[in-house]
Amino acid sequence: MNKCCCEHTGKALLLHNQAPLIDLHADTFSFKKDTSKFVDGWPKRHLDLPRMLEIGIWAEAFSLFVYPKWAAGEKAGWLSLAEHELDNIHTAIENSGGKMALAVDANEVLSNLDGGAVSAIIEIEGLHALGGDIAKIEKFFERGVRIFTLTWNNSNNWATSCMDDDAETRGLTLAGRDAVAEINRLGGLVDFSHSGERTFWDSIDIIERPPICTHSCCRAIKDSSRNLTDDQIAAIIERGGVIGINFFPGFLSKNKYSKVTAADIADHIEHILELGGEKNVGLGSDFDGISHLPVGIDDCTGIITITEELLARGHDDGTIMGILGRNFLRVF
Repeated sequence: MNKCCCEHTGKALLLHNQAPLIDLHADTFSFKKDTSKFVDGWPKRHLDLPRMLEIGIWAEAFSLFVYPKWAAGEKAGWLSLAEHELDNIHTAIENSGGKMALAVDANEVLSNLDGGAVSAIIEIEGLHALGGDIAKIEKFFERGVRIFTLTWNNSNNWATSCMDDDAETRGLTLAGRDAVAEINRLGGLVDFSHSGERTFWDSIDIIERPPICTHSCCRAIKDSSRNLTDDQIAAIIERGGVIGINFFPGFLSKNKYSKVTAADIADHIEHILELGGEKNVGLGSDFDGISHLPVGIDDCTGIITITEELLARGHDDGTIMGILGRNFLRVF
């Protein structure tokens, strides 16, 4: 558990009571195994319901992620696993005693809060799990999925990943354009985290809702293909989208993991602010999907150290409340 011992802790706690604290990405349910401990407490993971309530998280975007090597790489197995993860989220909601509820838009996040419940937002990370079947997009949408991450680190039938050798030249396929059109028709959000640059630029002007990157950082600070260029950030800002800063030390800094702190997260936030993105930056932790967290952030309760850091740097309440979740709530 994180210990808050900063002169700004009191003010940070006050902001957490007022702000729509929303994290844009967690892999807590992205496992083949039993996730029933989430409701009562799951100390081995970064996130569970009791700690969400403790720190004042209004909403968490839970990922449906299927590692490509699972199910021996068989597409039919991928789909089954994604459906199983979705079942687990709905089961957790049912077993929460009214403390967590599904949210498919901003109004539901607010109404859930009024009813005393935190919100579960559902995203599917990497459309390879759908096996190239566009009809499955609507099936998952009907069950509450609202964010569609085009790729993971592997390319698929529809789009090219940032990890692909020709990510700068090969992007959205013709079938991928049809998939994006279907997401548009349904009213879903397209997530460009993990997408290759060509996929990003092929898609950015054909999506109908604001672009989002649920868990990405800035390449100007740390040169990684997983991070966004300034041109990409500018395009997202221009279109009213939102970028959730990833907490993985390897995306945040050139330093050893043991040297990375909340200050590095604040550096990436400030870089987007400097590009004019006061209304376009948020938090996208990647809890339970990354092997390391910054020093001082042991789990989701450590989000408060980021709030403290932003206060220490002199950012005003309105800017910080936007970063904590108001910016994403506008888009969602």
